[in-house]
Parts: sequence; structure tokens; C-alpha cells
Amino acid sequence: MKYDYGVKERGFSFEYYNVYLPLCDVFGAVNVILFDYFSEVKQNGKTSMNNKMKEIIAAEKPDISIFCLLWEDQFDEETLSSLRDKTKTVIYFFDDPWRQKFARHWIKYFDYFTTPDYYMLKQYELEGFKNVIYSPFGFNSSIYKKLDIEKKYDVSFVGGYSPLRKWIIRHLENEGIKVSVFGRDWSKRGKWIQQEEMVEVFNQSKINLNLSNAVYTDPKFLLWSMHSYQNLRDIVLLRKTREQVKGRHYEINGCGGFQLSYFIPGLNMVYEIDKEIAVYESIERIPQLVRFFLEADELRNSIAENGYKRSIEEHTAQSYMKRTVERVLNKN
Repeated sequence: MKYDYGVKERGFSFEYYNVYLPLCDVFGAVNVILFDYFSEVKQNGKTSMNNKMKEIIAAEKPDISIFCLLWEDQFDEETLSSLRDKTKTVIYFFDDPWRQKFARHWIKYFDYFTTPDYYMLKQYELEGFKNVIYSPFGFNSSIYKKLDIEKKYDVSFVGGYSPLRKWIIRHLENEGIKVSVFGRDWSKRGKWIQQEEMVEVFNQSKINLNLSNAVYTDPKFLLWSMHSYQNLRDIVLLRKTREQVKGRHYEINGCGGFQLSYFIPGLNMVYEIDKEIAVYESIERIPQLVRFFLEADELRNSIAENGYKRSIEEHTAQSYMKRTVERVLNKN
């Protein structure tokens, strides 16, 4: 999808910024063709989109066709299978850890598939899959950069609204800690910002919070949620069944920002805890950690710098795209 959730007014999609553009950086824009399947379906229907895709691949004869972030059933299984005679096909997942039924259905129709999750990688390998590629979210190093600008916010959070995130921020503010919030669906509480502004916020914040939006286990939060129909509805309708290492982990560190994040297994495989990223083990602990790191300038800056160096060396989207292509073409 070229646009965020297929809606042009929302701007470019995550996969446009972090798969398509990095591929262009590595292999040259003239060698990468963007096929916006979602817009094609909306404009001309599913059958027309599938036929057009086949025509483009037959004409261009690409070495690799990467299908990124399949939404639902826009593609025909038979069509996808037929493409394997003409090109190497890859289905690129960002969310297979919590969309396992969906992922298991589609991987049968591709030569290769990716996972961003270390433990999902090991699970697939235990099951005997030889065509799985480990490709974490990473960050587009042409967009997310370390800037030489002054700190403007003590504590910030950039991300979409969720009841849990609202409750955590209220908890912090009840403890006397002001949080500058930026994101979609917060109404008057948070301002939606563009990509360039987000990079500035990461650079301008002493502490960048990375808050879970999928794990609702705190009894105090559940009790609080009982008083709001909207909160209960949002919890019931939530599709995520587990948390995972996300793009935000890499983006904040890739900007040289200090990050205080929720812990998820696998995070310790990409960043060294307490040296390259800070984590909280419980929501009750967040205010204490925030106060500590606001005072501990030297330690905070050291963690941010270490996380930045690790990001540049290992976690750019450009490097992950290059490795994926080389693996499919048997060059590594």
C-alpha cells in the first residue's frame, strides 16, 4: 500500500517509508517498481488488480517480487502460485506474531517469507521451514536521523491512542510528570504530526516513551476501564493478541533519542538492555524511572548514544532490504 491504511489523506504508509524507499536507496529507484495493490482494488476491483499485477510481472520480468503487508484476501492464491514460474516471490510480514492464522495461510503461495520476530523465526525453524528470512522492522536511515537541536520536551510520547496508553499517561501526570503527546485519535489531547516533525520530537525529547498498546493485564487498568464504554469497546475490538518489537524501537534509537520502553522478549536480541535502551518492568515503575533518568544526564546520554551507534551499524531498513534480496538470490 502506498498510503497509510490505503487512505491518501493519511500520508504515505509505513511500508512505503521503510520497505519501498530503502529498496530504492540500495538498488536505485529505476530498478524498483511500486505496485499499489490497495488503490488498484479500490479503483478497479480485485480481479482487475490481480490481472494487472500479472501483466506487469510478465512485462518487466523482475528478479524478485515482494508482497508487503497483505491486508486481507485482495490477492488470488492461484495467481500468486502462478507467479513463481516467472519471478522469485517473497511475502514480507510485519505482524505475523499476532496474525498467525493469516500468515500460515499465505506462506504456502510464496518462495520465501519474512518475520520481524526472533522467536517466531526460531519457531518456524523448529517446524522445518527453510524459506523463512529474519527481517526486523529496522528504520529508514534516510529519514530517521540524529539532529543537532536542543531538547524541548522532558518526556514525550508519539503514537496512536489506546486506552492503556491513555491510562499510563494519566498515571504519570497524576505523579506530577508532564507528557507531551503526539499521535492519531487522541482528540484534543495529542497533536498528529508529520514524518519530519516526528523525527524532530525524537531528537528534542530527553525521554521518549515507547508504550505498549496490546497487553491489558494490569488489574488497576482493567478496573479503570470498566467506567468507560469506549475503553471497553476498544479492548474487545483489539485484534492484537501479543506484543512485539516494533518499528518505533528502531526509529527512536536511530534518531539518537533516549528511549524508555516496555520490555518484550526479543528486544534484548537487538538492543542491549540498560546500555542501549532502557525498559520498565511494570507500569508502576515508570514514574520512578522517568524521574531518575531526567536527573541522570550522563547515563541517559550514554544510553542514547550507544543505542544510536548500534542502530546505524546493524538496524537500518536499507541493510535489512539488502540482506533479504541477497538471501532470495542466493548471494549470502
